[in-house]
Amino acid sequence: MPFGFIKDISLKGSCLVAGLDIGSTKVCAVIGEVIYPERGWQGNPGSAKAGAINVIGSGTVVSNGIKKGVITNMEGIVEAVREAVREAERSAGAVVKNINAGITGGHIGCLASHGVIAIKDREIKAREIESVLEAARAVAIPFDREILHVIPVDYTVDGQRGISNPRGMIGIRLETDVQIITGAAGIVKTLARSCQKAGIEISEIVLNPLASADALLTTDEKERGVAVFDIGGGTTDMAMFRDGALCHSGVITLGGSNFTNDIAIGLRIPSNEAEAVKIKYGCTMLSHADAGGTAEIGPAANSRSIPRSYIAEILQPRAEELLQLLREQLISANLHKDMNAGIVLTGGGALMKGMDAMAENILELPVRIGSPGQDGLLDEKLCNPEFSTCIGLMGYGTREHLRGFSADGRGMMQNIRVRISDLARIFRH
Repeated sequence: MPFGFIKDISLKGSCLVAGLDIGSTKVCAVIGEVIYPERGWQGNPGSAKAGAINVIGSGTVVSNGIKKGVITNMEGIVEAVREAVREAERSAGAVVKNINAGITGGHIGCLASHGVIAIKDREIKAREIESVLEAARAVAIPFDREILHVIPVDYTVDGQRGISNPRGMIGIRLETDVQIITGAAGIVKTLARSCQKAGIEISEIVLNPLASADALLTTDEKERGVAVFDIGGGTTDMAMFRDGALCHSGVITLGGSNFTNDIAIGLRIPSNEAEAVKIKYGCTMLSHADAGGTAEIGPAANSRSIPRSYIAEILQPRAEELLQLLREQLISANLHKDMNAGIVLTGGGALMKGMDAMAENILELPVRIGSPGQDGLLDEKLCNPEFSTCIGLMGYGTREHLRGFSADGRGMMQNIRVRISDLARIFRH
């Protein structure tokens, strides 16, 4: 599988990365330039710190053919992906052949595993870390499942637990606890094939909430305990972190489209009009609604006015249902008391008025709305919660590449080879 950005790395001291978010309501592609360390490279360090991503192109088109993370119309998705990528390439003035694609849906699963290897009293290097992660992933996985991620929670060296990075340490026995994220094999392959048909090769398939977390969370928040709830069009994705590592993830098949459908039924209007009403007037708490305000429904020539409080009465029960489900996830995972940094709400559904206040009431935790672009390198239109996943997909793995590069010049290429091997295995089966 050719990686088109390798030439750019060697020539410019930076590389191109791209992200593709195939959602139920929109398909979004973004292209960015990563600034790599000056050591070993020439030119273009700029004023941005190493690892910063400067977005140089984006494209967004209406999604047609995916529902709650499952592709229902291959040709519709292929065309949407092709057009979104072309639009991003035109605005960037660059061509991408490889892209990080997001995945979500009720088929996503998460399980814990443990790996152990003997290291014979020698220094732990990248090779030993890769070996213990391979040992952890050697668990019985049903034939209809594909492993998407093997994420280390922590490492243990000769009985010493709680090690976040064992590289450079010396010992006899290396262990790791990991979270293994899996998806339905057929859905994963269909996603990859749709991108192939659109002329794009996938560098990595990434669970959406991990990408959103990458775009929104600070290291301190992950250490203290934090959860990201990404309210998308068809699903709400979850990623929970504690002591700096992922400790739980999941997907609820309830999202913004459910709110839109409630408005369509309640007001007896078409879905496209209901979506416009939700975006313009949506409020999830009656106490936060404009008490005397009215909303204009329907075409200008034949519109009707209704109280805005009526829209809040429609949306409030659905918001309560969603947030109660999220609260149950926190409690069932025994993590509610560990979220010391609170909750980050993102995705288009987080933009509805009153959602953050209701979340604080129901979840009994501090809540903030998360938007990407806090480093100032994004266009204003992308500094919006609905683009969190796509921005995160674009830069997913960049920090790991930089760490590997700075500690071992082969680190980035080793990571690339691992992803090539994983994707080749998916297509062979």
